[in-house]
Amino acid sequence: MPTIKDIAKEAGVSVSTASRALNDNERISLATRQRVQKIAKQLGYQPNYTARNLTRGEANMVGLAFPVTSDTAPANPFHIDLMRGVSQAVQPLHYEMVVAIAPTQEDLLDEVKSMVTQSKVHNFLVFYTMKNDPVTKYLRDQGLNYVVIGHPQGAYNERFVDNDNVAAGKAATDYIVNHYQPHQVAFVESYQPWQFEQDRAAGYQQSMREHDLPKIVWQLADNVRSLRDYFDEHSQVDALVFSDDLLFVRFVQEVQQYQLPVICFNNSRLMRMLTHCDERVDLQPRELGRQAIKLLFDHDRQHQIVDFKVEY
Repeated sequence: MPTIKDIAKEAGVSVSTASRALNDNERISLATRQRVQKIAKQLGYQPNYTARNLTRGEANMVGLAFPVTSDTAPANPFHIDLMRGVSQAVQPLHYEMVVAIAPTQEDLLDEVKSMVTQSKVHNFLVFYTMKNDPVTKYLRDQGLNYVVIGHPQGAYNERFVDNDNVAAGKAATDYIVNHYQPHQVAFVESYQPWQFEQDRAAGYQQSMREHDLPKIVWQLADNVRSLRDYFDEHSQVDALVFSDDLLFVRFVQEVQQYQLPVICFNNSRLMRMLTHCDERVDLQPRELGRQAIKLLFDHDRQHQIVDFKVEY
């Protein structure tokens, strides 16, 4: 493996000049830079990006902070596709990913702190948004570079990448109403809904107003394992919009038993296998991941909205 010393010797310059030329330092003449870079290419030189970044006091890594989830919870395919997009975007930058995932907010904060203090990770993507989040507060207080996935909450002017989830919720509901002509569509969300669920619920409510249909928002507690009691009390409900596909998966057999029309918020192949749902709002999580990395290293932009597609 050739080294900078080999390049310097071949080019007839000092090691420091060769290093500056490889880094395109303008203190070195253009002719020398081009000659050194040509020799480096001919010798098959591969720069040590890790060492280069560590000399600046940081690792060539992007930390990914996942939302708090229990150890037994299934992996969210949306997050997996987000990571695929992130991976595609960091490879040309010679960065790698490192993940923080934990069952409590305190544990998650400890993992992020360890990344910063021990591994020298200074760039982060936070895969969620929530009010008074200790992780983003820590990153902000430390002056670190981070972008959140989702629409930020609170007074801080955080940089973010997101879909228009209000429009996505409305598009999903419009599709159900226009294609199935139901009499009553219920929106199902978590008992303590995330911001994206609240936004999709707002879109659902817009659609209900425009179609002059009654609004039913059902906040589903974690311990609920059956829809039977709900349908016994709301027999007039003849269509459902779930705020999230993982919520839908919990009740997919019952939904199919009742033969209710449903639309998904994910284009995951795994979700299609589990739910047999061909109608979906594709939020393009891979593109979200790619755009998040672009924004992370482009400090002139504050946010990026990624389009979604309705497919059937």
